[in-house]
Amino acid sequence: MVAKDSLKEKFITYLIKELDLKRDYLYNLKTIYIGGGTPTALPIPLLEKLLKYLNQFINLEILEEFTIEANPNDITVELAKLLKKYHINRVSLGVQGLTKEKLATLGRTHTKKDVITAIKNLKKVKITNINADLIYGVGNETFKDLKKELKTLIHLGVKHISTYSLILEEKTILKKLYDEKKFSLYDEDSEKELYQKIIKYLKKKKFIHYEISNFAKKGYESIHNLTYWNNKNYIGVGPSASYYLGNIRYTNVKNLEKYFQGIDNNFLEYYEKVELSIKDMMSEELIMGLRKIKGININEFQEKFNISIYDAFPIVKKLLDLKVLALKNNYLFIPSDKLYLSNEVLVNFI
Repeated sequence: MVAKDSLKEKFITYLIKELDLKRDYLYNLKTIYIGGGTPTALPIPLLEKLLKYLNQFINLEILEEFTIEANPNDITVELAKLLKKYHINRVSLGVQGLTKEKLATLGRTHTKKDVITAIKNLKKVKITNINADLIYGVGNETFKDLKKELKTLIHLGVKHISTYSLILEEKTILKKLYDEKKFSLYDEDSEKELYQKIIKYLKKKKFIHYEISNFAKKGYESIHNLTYWNNKNYIGVGPSASYYLGNIRYTNVKNLEKYFQGIDNNFLEYYEKVELSIKDMMSEELIMGLRKIKGININEFQEKFNISIYDAFPIVKKLLDLKVLALKNNYLFIPSDKLYLSNEVLVNFI
């Protein structure tokens, strides 16, 4: 369903009002990430209205990283110029796939040609820090098929690739087809094999595997996403936006009317507001930190929480014995040959 222009305009107006309520948090930002959907689907004047507001309070030129998510078929030369004008220096493209069959299965409306055009348009304005999201394990695709897609993206000069296995969401066409046995998923072993081959191939192409699903050329790791994985504070705005301040996690209300109403009353409506205990914070430190290939520095953990990681989580010793965790140079991490088991490892710290 496509939102009406009047609703899009109202949405941006209220987003700016929420930013106003949170103006004290807008100083000394290191990164900005505009996402949670497809912001580039907004009419250009509306997107500029938001960027112009941000530009009033934040020196966008000195941000370490300013990312926007985009559909490949949205990136015209005009849009690319607008992004450059407001110092957006990183674009995350929802590529997902490059073949007609795969894109059709995933319900995507862009084509391989759109992806090529989008990257060329970004490069024309000298935006070269480009991420491509890619889904694997769709239909009957083989690693040979995936390799072709990866090769194309690398040839186009993308600096960052995020790979995700296909997950069926409730109330989607794919889930309906799956339930009707008209679509099948990869079995666990085949999916694991694909994942390990992707890792091997991208490493060969000089991409650093720095997080379970993420690969980057040296110096192009996502600074913004590392904030999450390093379990640091961040601010968020918009319906359903999540943010983490002090020891409290907030999630804005999802319902648009309640969101608008709360802002009109100068009182944000929360879907959820959770105060984390020390135990919760330590759990999150492990769950987020072990997603990084480098893992967690156990000395820094002790310094931060005033307790050793082994005393906080006695299960760590058992997981080390089972070799699903490893320790090297004071870093606790999931070994590369066990990364496909990451969910089974991380569940021990919930």
